[in-house]
Amino acid sequence: MCTLVKTKDVTVLLDAGVALGPRFRLMPHPFEYRARDEARKRIEKAAVDAKVVTISHYHNDHHTPNFADPVWLGSSPESLERIYKGKIVLAKEPRRKINTAQRRRGWMFKQTAEKLAEKFVSADGESFQFGRTQVRFPQHVPHGEADSGLGWVLPCIVERSKEKLVFAPDVQGPVVPETLALLLAEEPDTLIIGGPPTYLQGFKVGDEFLQTALRNLQRLAESIETVVIDHHLLRDAGWYEFLAPVRKAAEKADHRILSASELLKTKPNVLECQRQQLYEKDKPSAEFANWTRLPEEKQSVTPPPLDTP
Repeated sequence: MCTLVKTKDVTVLLDAGVALGPRFRLMPHPFEYRARDEARKRIEKAAVDAKVVTISHYHNDHHTPNFADPVWLGSSPESLERIYKGKIVLAKEPRRKINTAQRRRGWMFKQTAEKLAEKFVSADGESFQFGRTQVRFPQHVPHGEADSGLGWVLPCIVERSKEKLVFAPDVQGPVVPETLALLLAEEPDTLIIGGPPTYLQGFKVGDEFLQTALRNLQRLAESIETVVIDHHLLRDAGWYEFLAPVRKAAEKADHRILSASELLKTKPNVLECQRQQLYEKDKPSAEFANWTRLPEEKQSVTPPPLDTP
């Protein structure tokens, strides 16, 4: 969900991370590895112009950690330095409203990043002024359901004059009434939100979860001019059909529902939910297939061999 926001006063890079994940008992396809590497290059390029870099929470797709991981993240100490060095880092406090795994990641990240950054600030509940632009962090909200065990995330609000953007990653809908109330109360012109993980239906999330998310997204579509829904939702091949009632609610109000790609006037390239088909239609090389069978400890120090596209 990494997003670059520019005003006349300041450039802010939100959640500077990218990651792949396991699906269908298959490692990511070479196309996915290329897309990940290209995304990381775009993030590093965007960081050149950014004065501020934010972190909503310490899942590895929302920040860049200080270790090399060729398997899932494409991260490295060098990438961390290119993104955070000399920046004002406005980050979620790693000691409060956080689960054990993220507390550990947050502490490790802070030890490195605060040595590189111009300033490292725990942003929870704080507001920062850059000229006429305000960058504000309201209350924590749950990562999905209130008792999910996935912890909490810190939304970010960027406001200048009468224009306001709200960035609400990983709220998975939202499904929590307090999160919905917070987003509606802000009355933003643009909301960028992490949609529900419909691909986990019947496995980790139930029908009631998804129906609640759908109803709440309809409420947001009725009230907010532009709603960008992305992230977990687009791991499901049926994401567009799922949003049909939300688009209908938006159209009645003369509002817009978009994916992040559509906001940039490009077509969504949803590789993860197509992984099985990619393996069938574009069979990877023997070298790549051999790499996928390596033990985890060898994969962790060996980048996947990718053919020249």
